[in-house]
Amino acid sequence: SGVLSGATMVAFRCLLLLACTLVSSVGGTSIQVDDELSVVSNPYHKDSSVMCETFLDTLLEPQHLILNPMPTQPDTFQDLFHVKFHGIPVPIFRMKQPSRLAETEWEFNLVLVKELGTLGAHRVHESPVPMKMAKDSWFLEYYWTPLVMECTESNFQHVGWKFTSVEANEFLPHFYALMVNIEKKNKIVEIRSGGFKAPGWMIEAITT
Repeated sequence: SGVLSGATMVAFRCLLLLACTLVSSVGGTSIQVDDELSVVSNPYHKDSSVMCETFLDTLLEPQHLILNPMPTQPDTFQDLFHVKFHGIPVPIFRMKQPSRLAETEWEFNLVLVKELGTLGAHRVHESPVPMKMAKDSWFLEYYWTPLVMECTESNFQHVGWKFTSVEANEFLPHFYALMVNIEKKNKIVEIRSGGFKAPGWMIEAITT
């Protein structure tokens, strides 16, 4: 069906424990069961600490995971690797910002979900961008909108993007790409919701 059964919710709340099944590359480092790595640091600030750690864990729920491949933009696609959760391969997309939209060309590891977790969704706001930019999209036939999580009244975190179908796709009218942090310990891959402090323009778009 493309999503995990709700029965897999048990013991998931704070992190996904995923057995790595494929040798790939993240940040130039090969993914192997004996390696340990961490990705998705904060590209806008030197302080890469997670500001919304408690709330971030509420965004990923396993029954919403998208397991099917998604068509991607050729010049921004970097890698696709899989890890197993309850024996089911879960795709992790590594995408980069195109230079035409961002000079920095930061790379992000993304998990795709059909919906945000119910406990965290009410804290997430969409920060619109001009449609001409939004249609220059990682995922073909979908336009993007940045997602900002409200941690406190003055702290906001950019956690990912909403992708909405340009042609009103009935099967998948929208989905969410969440930034994830990946660590490997003792042949176990730990994936947690990630993100970084939202830049000023994103905050202004949701507070004015």
